[in-house]
Amino acid sequence: MIDERLGKWRIFKELGRGGMGRVYLAQEEGTGRQAALKILAGELAQDIGFLQRFQREIETLGQLSHPNIVRFYESGHENGHYFYAMEYVEGQSLDETLLAQKRLPWREVLDIAVQLCPALRHVHDHGVIHRDLKPSNIIRTASGQVKLMDFGIAKIFASTHLTATGGVVGTAEFVSPEQASGKPVTKRSDLYSLGVVLYTLLVGRPPFEGTGVLDLLHKHRYAQFDKPQKIVPEIPYEIDDIVCQLLEKDPAKRPPDCLVLYKQLDSLRKRLDRRLQNTEATGRSDATVAEQRTDLEEPSGLPGPATLMSKLMREEIARQKLGSPLSQFINHPAVLVTLLAIVVGLMVWGFWPLDQDTLYERGARLMESSRLSDMNQAWREYLEPLERRFPNHSYQEQVEKFRIKWETAKNPQPSEAQHFYQLGERMRQEGNERGAKEIWSNMAAAFDGNDADRDWVQRAQKGLADLEKKAARGDRLKALKPVMDRAAALQQQGKADEAEKIWTALETLYRNDLSAGDLLAEIRKQRGK
Repeated sequence: MIDERLGKWRIFKELGRGGMGRVYLAQEEGTGRQAALKILAGELAQDIGFLQRFQREIETLGQLSHPNIVRFYESGHENGHYFYAMEYVEGQSLDETLLAQKRLPWREVLDIAVQLCPALRHVHDHGVIHRDLKPSNIIRTASGQVKLMDFGIAKIFASTHLTATGGVVGTAEFVSPEQASGKPVTKRSDLYSLGVVLYTLLVGRPPFEGTGVLDLLHKHRYAQFDKPQKIVPEIPYEIDDIVCQLLEKDPAKRPPDCLVLYKQLDSLRKRLDRRLQNTEATGRSDATVAEQRTDLEEPSGLPGPATLMSKLMREEIARQKLGSPLSQFINHPAVLVTLLAIVVGLMVWGFWPLDQDTLYERGARLMESSRLSDMNQAWREYLEPLERRFPNHSYQEQVEKFRIKWETAKNPQPSEAQHFYQLGERMRQEGNERGAKEIWSNMAAAFDGNDADRDWVQRAQKGLADLEKKAARGDRLKALKPVMDRAAALQQQGKADEAEKIWTALETLYRNDLSAGDLLAEIRKQRGK
């Protein structure tokens, strides 16, 4: 293609090649303007899917205009070649920078992040998700300006084209957990990928490395990573915290959007700059104050230093005894009694046993963290007391999810018995009680008698017993269906008072029966119709 012409562009040299085609340096005839000319590979142009993907990149770039995104010039089709021209940026991709430097100083990474956030926000504001953020798709000029490029697999929020249910689109090292699961992506998916990019720049490697694509996808969904600061101790903890927040498995725990993230990063950069300035000012050392001595004698008749010091001390003691108006008020007996009563009340309040709602809420807040120390505190101080003091509490399903998260964090490589117990628990939570029963029954039979797995076998047996109880309760309450149907029929006939008598009678009979929650919920539902 060298020295050939496509449209008004004359090609000079190849800049690179990728999965969809090649990129050339070209010059516009007449103006001399340079551009990067991307040409779809000939064999791919015959594939309608790849052609649509190429057209999608053109459509996406055409919507965007931002100083931190490569500019789109035009597109065309000539001599069987599909192409588009975009801004030619002289610089290095961050992938090339990493290859040369291994990793970047945290200040440079922070500057890159601050520039990328407005670019990503512009992308998202136009209804586009990039879906393939990685160092090779980010270029930095000699002046330090960062440009985002390559929207080959970007997705329009509302579009239904080019979707593949259950498909994974993106580069394995940088995809979000939801992409790895084949689930729909959102703006927060790009934020996860941005977190992987920042981690890679700070540390010199991605947070997860694997033997293949499937291994990497599994790790993005389930594995824990070493914090950047653990590998590079000089990284400020504030940057470490932000990167870890971006890498949360649950999208809801990541920053809500790029604007919020930008404000966090910009505020952090200013704060760290001030901290550095203060450190440098202190490092220059305080000005040395020369010791000044005077050999002049005191004028005759004036008090000497000892006399003056004694007088000053007596005046200070007298002033302290008198006290300020505030201290005189506080020292009044009535005020002291009131303050004592407040302190005692606060102590009693502080030691008063927490109710089940408060225990759950405080434990749940701590369990949102990815730190094992926070999870340990959640169980020691809140969730274990909740289980012990309120065995029939209403948060059992969520607490069991927290338990699995805690146990996985304590032991990222679970035993086989633990793995099968947790698999059964996930099935139970998803409503597949038959599958859970089968898994737990076989697990208990296989591992019973093995001391190392005793706890998991007992928990599986308890789960089986709970399922049996639930089934028995369901059978018992099925007998009430005709009664509930009669109440519903009376309500439809306009006989609300008679229906209400049935509902009230059932509520009175079953209000203290912990197994009748579904019945009472159905009564409330019928009343609301």
